[in-house]
Amino acid sequence: MLSLADIGQNRTWRMLLVISGLAIYALFCLGLARYGYLEVTGLGFTTLFGAWIIGFLLLMFADETRGRFDPGTLTFSKAMWLNLGVVVTAALVPHVLRLLLLVVPLLGLVYAALHLEQRSMLTVAGVTWVSYLVSAVLLVTLHSADPVFEGLVAIAFTCMLGAMTVLATEITALRVAFERRRDRLNEAMEQLAELAMRDELTGLFNRRYIMDVLARHKALADRGHLSFTLCYCDLDHFKRINDRYGHQVGDQALKDFARVAESVVRSVDFVARLGGEEFLLVLVGADEDTAVRVATRLCDRTRMLAMIPDAPDYRQTVSVGVAGFRPGERVEDVIQRADRALYEAKAGGRDRIVRGS
Repeated sequence: MLSLADIGQNRTWRMLLVISGLAIYALFCLGLARYGYLEVTGLGFTTLFGAWIIGFLLLMFADETRGRFDPGTLTFSKAMWLNLGVVVTAALVPHVLRLLLLVVPLLGLVYAALHLEQRSMLTVAGVTWVSYLVSAVLLVTLHSADPVFEGLVAIAFTCMLGAMTVLATEITALRVAFERRRDRLNEAMEQLAELAMRDELTGLFNRRYIMDVLARHKALADRGHLSFTLCYCDLDHFKRINDRYGHQVGDQALKDFARVAESVVRSVDFVARLGGEEFLLVLVGADEDTAVRVATRLCDRTRMLAMIPDAPDYRQTVSVGVAGFRPGERVEDVIQRADRALYEAKAGGRDRIVRGS
């Protein structure tokens, strides 16, 4: 069984509900015409009412909005067409039943408040009120209707429409406030998601996120899609910077290296800080030869960095271990091979690149 929320979100069910409402309203009006309550002939009423129903259905079927709160012209047109048609129909009923029919435009105003900007909603209210006054004047002029009765109905409708306009204005304000809060909440959620995947100091991906990336790419590689190669990087003698120049200078050096690392990879690759001065490059669809060339550019550009303001001649170096993913092995295995290659680069004198076996 469908809930009210499901009905509200399902366009087909909303269309069926609208058609059902129109059918009930049509039967009601046809009953009024059948028993002589309308000031027009049966053919004239059928023509007017049929044109209104067809126009409204065309607007409904043409509506391809992406959300329930749509500020577009189709929603405005539907609200205007609905209210104008009902007002004209009500004006043809010289009876106390007219007030019952005039409740429908009030519901149309609520519909406008839920979907349109305040200015458009007020336009719908104003056009509805003017159209009824014009209809009442034409009734008195052309059909010799009772001016006193028409005046009383017009006053009653004006009061109801005015009260509903005030309520609709509040609804619009609440909706706008809700949409703004929703937007701010979405922005906050996006920021939290970004923080959860980024290293706070360098802005690179963090260990947790890069492990998720590796798991996804392992699954792709195992199915015969693009493989990947790792470059496990470690800044040489980085502890000396913190000990001699302070952690603030060390933090800036890490940021500078992160910027260089991002500059040597493609947009499809990933650069992460694993912790401390250790970094990981994930080169998607690259073999080890390509990874070595990337690592070589990284080493060259790292040497060119003037990381220490008080010691412009100081040159930082980086050691890199390279390991390509082998189908079927675990992510931990390829990381371990890259880590062992990095250890060999360190043991072999640093500032070098070693392939993992």
